[in-house]
Amino acid sequence: MSQIAPGRAARAALLALTLLPLHACDRHGSRVVSPSGVVWNRITPPGASEADWPDWRGDSIAFQVRVQGLDRIAVALEDGSGLEIEPESPTAGARNPRWVREGLLIYSSDLAGSEDLWYLDVGTGGARRLAAFPGMEWTPAPRPGSPGIVYVEGTDPDSGRLVLIPDTTAVPLGKIYLTPGSLGAGEPDWNPAGDQICFTVRGPNATSQIWRLSLTDTLPIQLTVAPSGNPSGGPQVDRSPKWSPDGSGILMSSNRGGLWGVWILSPLGEARGLTVIAQDVPGAELRHPTWSPDGKRIMASTNRSGDRALWTLSNLGL
Repeated sequence: MSQIAPGRAARAALLALTLLPLHACDRHGSRVVSPSGVVWNRITPPGASEADWPDWRGDSIAFQVRVQGLDRIAVALEDGSGLEIEPESPTAGARNPRWVREGLLIYSSDLAGSEDLWYLDVGTGGARRLAAFPGMEWTPAPRPGSPGIVYVEGTDPDSGRLVLIPDTTAVPLGKIYLTPGSLGAGEPDWNPAGDQICFTVRGPNATSQIWRLSLTDTLPIQLTVAPSGNPSGGPQVDRSPKWSPDGSGILMSSNRGGLWGVWILSPLGEARGLTVIAQDVPGAELRHPTWSPDGKRIMASTNRSGDRALWTLSNLGL
């Protein structure tokens, strides 16, 4: 694994003092087999507080944790070993990491006083700001095969405008607005070809749906719909879309059926295909699922063991 440089274990020393043995979920320890046959395996220890927003590249993962009340970026091997917390200012947060390429992350931080996009060199720990545009910038998603970036602009990372930086190497940087502010978009992700984006949109009555747009026409298309009721008694929420590595489906988390779970959605809309992969235990909230590079496993953040941690789901039958 080349994303995490050797000799940086000292950075994780403070965290190591807080790590405790994993709580047993059954007689297999942190390994849980759901009734459907899906295997749930916890990979982050309790010391990695509020583990969330995982992104998987090669045999490495990057994700968000909480340290002394502030968001931080963490990196580890895909099984959770080699965990390191990246350094950050004691007064600033670092959020929503995504791999740009091997050894390089992009994320958002308020280090410079407003929420901006930053690059992080994992090998050296060095950070540099991508841009200083007016407004707040959240949840960046690098464009596959291109230096482009899409992100959310606005005061609310889950309900803003999608913005495209078509070329992050250009001087000066340019940006293109892809959605109107009135739509309330969040959580963008690219298809493997880099010509379409899936994202979430907040609907009426606290619902949330999955949408898609193509760069050829930039016309947003709604993919999922909110029914009049939900067995849970609350609003239906479809969120956190991630395109599959082969482009055939969109992974999402949803509370359909009264339990949070992971679903695969057709890029043409739920009428053309919507399949539940696994549902979490009652009372748990699952969010931000992501694919393994080969599309055979899923990683998600859930509080099914009491605290929020990252779990891998395998034996999916995909």
